[in-house]
Amino acid sequence: MSYNKIIDGMGLGYGSKYQLLRMLGWHRNDFNKRILDSVGLLGNINWIDFGYNGSQDKELLNFDFIPEISEVWKQFWVCGNTGINWDAVGILDDGTYILVEAKAHIDEARSYPSGSCRSQEKNNLRIKAFLEKYNIDTTVEAICNGHYQLANRLVALDFLISRGYKAKLVYVLFENGYELNTPYNKSATRDEWLREFDNTLSKLGFNDNKVSDLINLCIINCNIKET
Repeated sequence: MSYNKIIDGMGLGYGSKYQLLRMLGWHRNDFNKRILDSVGLLGNINWIDFGYNGSQDKELLNFDFIPEISEVWKQFWVCGNTGINWDAVGILDDGTYILVEAKAHIDEARSYPSGSCRSQEKNNLRIKAFLEKYNIDTTVEAICNGHYQLANRLVALDFLISRGYKAKLVYVLFENGYELNTPYNKSATRDEWLREFDNTLSKLGFNDNKVSDLINLCIINCNIKET
């Protein structure tokens, strides 16, 4: 079997899905420590299981893991057939939800809405309300130009927090996590990840307000070799 063969959407030996599974399966103690360090908290993390669905299994969708607000969210945000997929969700001893987005190459950090921005009208209104709440001088059109996933994750986080839940959004960014380098999909160094997010936050006006405090970065060099 080829080392780089993709099986059911997962890269064998590379990619954010594979690297996150490594961390959760083979390096859990170190991974948990890094996550806790990134959010500035202490405690134990209980990671919520995915549902069974053959070899692919089902990612955690929306807030289905919080039954009391699951349907409220689906009325708030138009989810279509799926909605928001979380790469991992953990719960701290004190009830804090850890919402994880994992990335292995720079292009994964850039996202666009499915279809035109106009077709996402209700969700765009939610994003606009979020921007106004945090006094951010940017437009939904700017969000749609490569930063739609970041925006909807922030809206989801704010949805939880505004309803009395404790939650943290963590971007797990893998250094040396993607081996099939192309001009668009290349492994990123720590400095490249920091520069990418700094540029994004600056571009969207997220740097000088409380929004930057909502985004926690956990950068992991996932291919350190033993010496």
